[in-house]
Amino acid sequence: MSDRTPWRTRLTSALPATRESRIIAANALVGSTGTGMFLAGSALYFTRFAGLTHIQLGLGLAIAGIVGIATTVPMGRLADRFGPRNVLLFACVWRAVGYLAFLNVDGFTEFVITASLLYVVDRAGQPLNQALVGRLITGTERNRTMGFIRALRNVGFTVGFAVGGIALTAGTATGFRLLFVGNALSFLVIFVFLWLLPDVRAAAPATGGEGKEKPGGPVVPPLRDARFVAATAANGVLFLHDAILTVVLPLWIAEHTRSPIWMITVLVTANTVITVLAQVRVTRHIQDLDSATRATNHSAGLMSLACLAFAASGVADAPGWTVAALAAAVLLLTAGELLHSASSWEISFAMSPDAAQGRYLAFFNVGFSAAEIAGPAVVLWLLSTSGPLGWLVLAVAFPLAAALSWTGTRARPASAAEPSGSDTPTVANATGS
Repeated sequence: MSDRTPWRTRLTSALPATRESRIIAANALVGSTGTGMFLAGSALYFTRFAGLTHIQLGLGLAIAGIVGIATTVPMGRLADRFGPRNVLLFACVWRAVGYLAFLNVDGFTEFVITASLLYVVDRAGQPLNQALVGRLITGTERNRTMGFIRALRNVGFTVGFAVGGIALTAGTATGFRLLFVGNALSFLVIFVFLWLLPDVRAAAPATGGEGKEKPGGPVVPPLRDARFVAATAANGVLFLHDAILTVVLPLWIAEHTRSPIWMITVLVTANTVITVLAQVRVTRHIQDLDSATRATNHSAGLMSLACLAFAASGVADAPGWTVAALAAAVLLLTAGELLHSASSWEISFAMSPDAAQGRYLAFFNVGFSAAEIAGPAVVLWLLSTSGPLGWLVLAVAFPLAAALSWTGTRARPASAAEPSGSDTPTVANATGS
């Protein structure tokens, strides 16, 4: 029995520590599996069976993305008022209905309307989940939970894409529609899990005799918080690592290097495996705003080195040297990605006032969304016009972004600072068991 105890202890320590964090992590796995199924077949379904051209599909998604970005902060305000769990419950139903509604889309106008309505909650999903983590979990377990979420999302996307491959092989409309149904059902499963969580909200702000809030008056909107705006903009630039891995890397290898095409699969798989295995471990070293700022600087340096390696892969003559340069580039970029993800969670948590955590996290996510939408086009344009020199521009951009982030995260005056993890939540309705 004693021989088994260390093994059980190690297994327990490798899992999320609290009931709430385990439920939230399970939701990440379920949701990303459904989303992976949808993404695997959605483009082909809309162009083959819903009457859209490729240009209409891209334009429609861009319009929906803009709508989603514009409504992210208002959704965060709802989370501040009604609690992130309750808004997420509503969002789950909305998303389930929305993805089923896609099955009745016929033509561009119907697609834009449906996608735009769906993106109102789709784009808000990530900051709402982060706000839920911020309300339910404190201390080092908060960032550790975010690490589990990101790792399990990678697992879920991989599983979802694999399932979606079955529909792609069959090529029938029914097979594609089942992917949409599966995605919708995943949100109903998430709804059940969310219902098990307590409805925890921020404590009501104290007021003076004349109804004024103490001690600093009304919360400053995130757009008027210059430090937070700087941190948001900088982290949006640093988030370009996602565009490089998901969109730019395959095209760069295929069109600008002497590497064999199969290296795309090897490198993307390596990134996924490393993320799953290492993301939670990386969060252990980021426990406050100072350590998050240092991690941001280190991540920018690693991503700059990755850009130099990518540039080298484009000028190497021998396939062996090209493969070595690409492998080094992806390993460096992955390390920078892990550090940046963990540091961005701590920065956004630490700089968000308790009473306005939902809207601040939503605003911070706007930087990520903008990079996700515009990043691939910007980086591809840069590389198509400049070739390997374009990587040198990115190699400079990342440290500049880290410097901008530092202007926001450097020490504040004591009267303006709010300690990280100092949330004092109150249980409004303990619906969970």
